[in-house]
Amino acid sequence: MLEKIATCIDQHRLFPESGTIIVAVSGGADSLCLLHVLNRLCGSGPDARYPAVQLHVAHLNHKLRGEASYQDAAIIARLADSWGLPATIGEIDVPALARQEGRSLEDAARTARYRFLREVAHGQLIAVAHHVDDQVETLLLHWLRGEGLAGMVGMLPRQQDIIRPLLAVTHAETVAYCSQHALVPLEDASNSDPRFLRNRVRHELLPLLESMNPGIRATLLRNAEVVHVDVAWIEAEVERYWPAVVLAEQEERITLDSDTLLTLPLSLQRHLLRRAAARLCAGQSPLELRHFVLIEELLRREIAGTEEVTLQLPAQLRVTRNFRNLVFERLSYKEDGRIFSALDEELPLPVPGRVAVRGTPWIASAEMVTGTVALLARQALQRQDWSSVWQFLPTTRYTVYIDADRAGPVLTLRTRRPGDRIRPLGMAREKKVQDMLVDEHIPGADRPYIPLFFSASHCVWLAGVQIDDRVRLTATTQRILRLSIASSSVT
Repeated sequence: MLEKIATCIDQHRLFPESGTIIVAVSGGADSLCLLHVLNRLCGSGPDARYPAVQLHVAHLNHKLRGEASYQDAAIIARLADSWGLPATIGEIDVPALARQEGRSLEDAARTARYRFLREVAHGQLIAVAHHVDDQVETLLLHWLRGEGLAGMVGMLPRQQDIIRPLLAVTHAETVAYCSQHALVPLEDASNSDPRFLRNRVRHELLPLLESMNPGIRATLLRNAEVVHVDVAWIEAEVERYWPAVVLAEQEERITLDSDTLLTLPLSLQRHLLRRAAARLCAGQSPLELRHFVLIEELLRREIAGTEEVTLQLPAQLRVTRNFRNLVFERLSYKEDGRIFSALDEELPLPVPGRVAVRGTPWIASAEMVTGTVALLARQALQRQDWSSVWQFLPTTRYTVYIDADRAGPVLTLRTRRPGDRIRPLGMAREKKVQDMLVDEHIPGADRPYIPLFFSASHCVWLAGVQIDDRVRLTATTQRILRLSIASSSVT
């Protein structure tokens, strides 16, 4: 298994020479196998092939299975910690997202997952655990949905920022690997839920096709290889014409030159439109033939002066035609109400680790200060030489340092609840968080989205505002913990 996956990585040049790779871990056999193998291949272990590559675990709680979803998140956080890997644990109410965006549960879960992974990655590569069996199912799903030539290729070992090191192995192999290495996969009942089309393909359609053609899996994979040559040429043409057609590209808005687009062959027009939609929709275009036809009618329409005509498409996409341009937009959360509600459940914060604070624009981090910096800082603390302390431990509004032993081994975080209290630095009594926010002139609109960090017994940091006096650094501090928050929109 190790050799097969390393060969795939090298053959398709999936890894950078150095840097961090985000590993998507659901807890099933496939993602556990992926994480375990990559952890052996990266870093300084005896099997390491990529010593300058680091891993970061990412797990999203879809809130589809009640308490079991939270238990899985906690298990994965502990697993990452036990392997010495930083982790980011997020959550989203997928049923609410599906209702908000008019998607199926399956599609909403996928969309949320890739949004979350890209928030964590900040432009770094993301490793997912898709394997041969997933590829076969994906090819059938694309055919059922009528996704055309591009859909017949299936998944590639690398697509933009997504890498798939397991694409040469089967699910049976990942299960066997987990058994061999005493890894216990988490059971996810949603994998057999008939509400999800992929599950019906896996458990109903594929067995039926195999009864007619025992080699159907190999046939589908071989066909994908044949089509891939043609699609690669088309994609090269799309890449060639993209700068001429696209006038401006932003995170949630792409502006195309209508006249230039219309000079191109219809096939190339549609592939350019597909790419624009995919870039706004987590890498997967929601456009079907009927949508292309509507957009083409819009392009042929006579537009005068300042007139604008708007077309609403799936996945919160909106296309607007004006006199010169065609504008693709993905409606923002603020326009359509917040999809991510503020946390009402505490999330574990691993040390070291990062957690995307759902319902807020923040990613929270915790890590121990070690090495020479820790030694010099402790010496300065013992002398009570505070100017030197802050030189070694530069505190800002968004980064603070606390006594790790006073905070204790368990950290959690969430947003504010009524009645929350904190003992501000230098004070002997607790104060209401609400009063702290008023005193610090924090705008009312921002208050529901401020992360609070907790020890087992009390709040240790009202992020961006104040730490708790009970965890301040003192002359007797032995271990120093750095807490920080960063905007998830910062790359």
